[in-house]
Amino acid sequence: MNFKNIIRNNSKIINNFVSLVILNVVNYVFPLIIIPILIKRLGLEVYGKYIFAFTILNYLNLIVQYGFNFSATNKVAKNQENKSLISGVYTSVTLIRICFSIIITIGLLLSGFFIRDQFLMYIMGIGIFFGQGLIPVWLFQGLEKMKYITAVNTLVRLLAFILIILMIQTPSDVNFLMFIQTLSFVLGGVASLFLVKYQLNINFTSPNIKSIKENLNEGWSLFLSTIGMNLYRESNVVILGIVAGYSTVGLYSPAEKLIKGIQSFTNIIVTALYPHFSKKMNGNESQGYVSFQKIGKLLTIIFFFGTILMIILSPYIINAYIGKGYTSTIIDFKVLSLVILFGGLNYYYGIVGLVNFNKESLFNRLVWVSGVVGISASFILSYLFKDIGAAIAMAIAEIVLLGLIIRCLKK
Repeated sequence: MNFKNIIRNNSKIINNFVSLVILNVVNYVFPLIIIPILIKRLGLEVYGKYIFAFTILNYLNLIVQYGFNFSATNKVAKNQENKSLISGVYTSVTLIRICFSIIITIGLLLSGFFIRDQFLMYIMGIGIFFGQGLIPVWLFQGLEKMKYITAVNTLVRLLAFILIILMIQTPSDVNFLMFIQTLSFVLGGVASLFLVKYQLNINFTSPNIKSIKENLNEGWSLFLSTIGMNLYRESNVVILGIVAGYSTVGLYSPAEKLIKGIQSFTNIIVTALYPHFSKKMNGNESQGYVSFQKIGKLLTIIFFFGTILMIILSPYIINAYIGKGYTSTIIDFKVLSLVILFGGLNYYYGIVGLVNFNKESLFNRLVWVSGVVGISASFILSYLFKDIGAAIAMAIAEIVLLGLIIRCLKK
């Protein structure tokens, strides 16, 4: 088979991959560029407060996302020609997400007494939930038509980037910074409604209680897996803020954001492969497994050398990124580089592997075990070693999870 035929036979995967690359560049590179600017304009402590609040809002946002990024994607990928079914799934998932957004908003309003010193910042971020509820990335991914949602996301993120550069100048602007973030989500959500209707020709249908229950049940295990995984992937910033202060968060956050930005490119590969293997394993599971294992070995080599490269380049990357004198941030970056290898393989073998083999409940249990290990280690190590301890805790959790997943796959 020549190169042209390979491209032609895998055109959907390649197009999906390219769109996901662009989407992740937009979602990660713009924020990464803005971090050193915000540290300089807001100061380390105020920036740490902002990241602390934004992390909590993002964690609550996982409730809105539920498990639909995988369960609904899987269902749509397997039924790409069934427009009626897809319309029903789109209606149910969107309705569920909006309801979750309303519940979380009410919860935040009621919690004002406990977070009164930063209450306005949290309220400014409420639109993130509603924007996320309206943006059906899962739908475009399942249909393997990512270019439309990528274009919208690029425009709104670019707008937010420009507004931040122009309007965020002093520490007193931190609440408006959160408002700009929420504005980008809301605009993206509204634009998505038009894309789904006029580009995909998919319309809302009458809400169906049976369909809502079905989609909730299908996403439940993956939702628990996502929450468990984010116990250690997102909680370090919160734990550091509690036990070590906002300035330590300001030191740790740039290293974590950089690693997550780099890791997003490893996740792109996995995310692009997910709907492909959903269809392949649905047709011939044994043949799909052979292909799955071959790609797994190739990804291991790629992720390994990527990790080594980041460890070697860490001093140069951090010094160029936020300036010299941040020695602990360099060490954080070196330790967190392990997440590129172990986190990338967890995503592949866990999501593409166990989930596509209908082992969602098993994967969920493994994630929660590693999540509890990670968050326990984070409290202890963050107290003892501050930001460096938090980085070590995250690496430990990823290593534990991969060991558990490989053990189960071998069985």
